[in-house]
Amino acid sequence: MPLPHTFHSDNSQALLRRYVAADPEAAQAIVDRYVNRLLPLIRKQLSASLRPRIDAEDVAQSAFRSFFLKARDDRFTLASPGDLWRLLATLSLNKLRRQVERHTAGKRAVAREVVSDRPLPQHDALPHEAQSLLEEVQFALNEMPVAAHDVLKQFLAGQSLEQLAATSHKSPRTLRRWVQALRDHLEQRLRPERIDFDRQNMTLSWKDYVLKQHVGSGGFGKVYRAIETRRNRTVAIKSLHKRHQKNLAAVRQFVRESQLMAKVCHPGIVGVHGLGQYPGGGYFLVMDWVDGENLQQRITRQPLPLTEAIQIARSVAQAIAAAHANQVIHGDLKPSNLLVSRQNAVYVADFGLASLRSQVADANMIRGGTLAYLAPEQLTRSPVDFPVDVYGLGALLYAMLTGRPPRSGRESAILDELEQGIAPRPPSSLGLSLPASLEAFVMKCLAADPNQRCISAEQFGQRLAAIGRTVA
Repeated sequence: MPLPHTFHSDNSQALLRRYVAADPEAAQAIVDRYVNRLLPLIRKQLSASLRPRIDAEDVAQSAFRSFFLKARDDRFTLASPGDLWRLLATLSLNKLRRQVERHTAGKRAVAREVVSDRPLPQHDALPHEAQSLLEEVQFALNEMPVAAHDVLKQFLAGQSLEQLAATSHKSPRTLRRWVQALRDHLEQRLRPERIDFDRQNMTLSWKDYVLKQHVGSGGFGKVYRAIETRRNRTVAIKSLHKRHQKNLAAVRQFVRESQLMAKVCHPGIVGVHGLGQYPGGGYFLVMDWVDGENLQQRITRQPLPLTEAIQIARSVAQAIAAAHANQVIHGDLKPSNLLVSRQNAVYVADFGLASLRSQVADANMIRGGTLAYLAPEQLTRSPVDFPVDVYGLGALLYAMLTGRPPRSGRESAILDELEQGIAPRPPSSLGLSLPASLEAFVMKCLAADPNQRCISAEQFGQRLAAIGRTVA
């Protein structure tokens, strides 16, 4: 299968970033790009006596599975475009070495040909866990050959391998290999495992909440509308995706989010009630429920009137200034992270990538954000400061006025712009007629050099208020 058009010009670093960001086509694109290089490499290492006993395709598939499982948890960093090939080659050769060792020790390698009958660890699934299981099955299928998808769905629905062999025209060996691959994935992802934290952080009990509706998902977590039964009130419950619940860095970041949100009390920031733990081991965060929509949904319908955009930006700046007063930096300001109630009140949400001012970045800290709204300095591991959020405020104002983010296009092109310090296109270049003072202010906030922006969210709000008085 040829690479999708949008992947042809992406280097391996961009492909990996797309995969980590849950791009549904990235996994297949990586396989298509490298499988025909891996197979000859593997076969070249096999002696004549081992070639009938070790399938090079099995080795390559096993290497890809290991890579995708670890890459999904953001455990790989590519320093140069050629690193992905070297990484996949190393994984493949390591897989091959272990198979060779088993065979040369006189043991027939049958793990890929005999479907294990050991039971998966299980308990009665809660609603969020049932959905997570469906997500894990789909995640596993996405990493397997397209031809395996329908067959495995029929197997999960109760058809026997004998029935499937007769109807699918696939060899029993191929079917057993596919089933075992699915089992291996689910066993690894669903095996009970707890990451222990200070129990004092876990103040909430799961039995006090009833999930009502899944309302949204992001790169790391998902959000539900729920009822807190003790107080009979609607709340929002956020939990990590199943694939991140064994990732220590992701769990630490999730716990950090609750701690940082608890530090800030402001009417323009979604309130946090506390942190709890599911019976199955995952963690959940309970927050205020905002009945409305996110700002991106409103912008998608049409850009906002100038006065409304200025008013919202000032309101958000006040909330962010309160966070800054507590040394908390949001780090991921974008329209989808702002909630607008039915009464048109605006709330800042999702502190999942927040950090403390001048916090030293390390390997355990997840750094990220949405490229279209990302400040250039967020691509580095240097400590972040208030101008990161000033850039985010400028990007929000840009999006509200133009209906589009400051940067758009291929991820690799956006990365090049950020790394080279290229400024976004001014709104006037998009055919918009804005007051010159307002456009200059927006572009100043989007400067590549943090020292050229406003020094704080408070200063952003003050200067925008002054501009608003002149253009009203």
